[in-house]
Amino acid sequence: MRTLVIGDIHGCRDELEDLLEVFGYVAGDRLFQTGDVVTRGPDTWGAVEMVSALGIRCVLGNQEARLLSTLRRPEATWSLRDREFLSRFQGHALEVALLVRNWPLWRDESDFVLVHAGLQPGICHPRDMDPRVLLHVRTWGGLDGSFEDPANPPWFECDHWDKMTVFGHWADKGLVVRPGLRGLDTGCASGGRLSGWCPEEDRIYSVPARKAKCRWSLGGMDARGGAAAWIERAFGTSRAD
Repeated sequence: MRTLVIGDIHGCRDELEDLLEVFGYVAGDRLFQTGDVVTRGPDTWGAVEMVSALGIRCVLGNQEARLLSTLRRPEATWSLRDREFLSRFQGHALEVALLVRNWPLWRDESDFVLVHAGLQPGICHPRDMDPRVLLHVRTWGGLDGSFEDPANPPWFECDHWDKMTVFGHWADKGLVVRPGLRGLDTGCASGGRLSGWCPEEDRIYSVPARKAKCRWSLGGMDARGGAAAWIERAFGTSRAD
């Protein structure tokens, strides 16, 4: 049995298939993923379906968290930006929400800790960390500061943790291979690569993007209130709250 921890997929379903082929995945291998399976790429629903079918163990990313937060609010409060975001789910926003709502913020495995964005300096274990850090941190200036201020150092330069930490979220930083750290967001949806790490081999597997970043129009959801139909179908009610 081998293990592959996969970086941010962002709707790149075909590249996920390519990566598993390059890795040589067989039934029984352990598969994990850093979150942000959804949005930005061309096939969010296909990526989510594949992740679900293969039983890939994900952590919640900031994009999944945004989806859940948006759908918890009454539809009347949704902005045009919210509706554009929901349109990226190709008419499957509620189905995706039902699949991701129980994803954890972290996974503590025997050989690594998996989070979406990073860890909070000064805190030993993710269970005691601010969820905002686990979902959003890139640079560290404290909880009251920005999590992506380029004037501040990367979060992983501000502390040391005993166990290997695997994360995604920071495509601009790209692949991070440092002692005790593996950063796997290599910008597939922007035309970069989809990458994964095998702990047994301590090896990075990577495949190029088939397509550059693709944006979805409001065609995926009726901007006048198409979400009501999804909510009624899933829950037997047209209320979004």
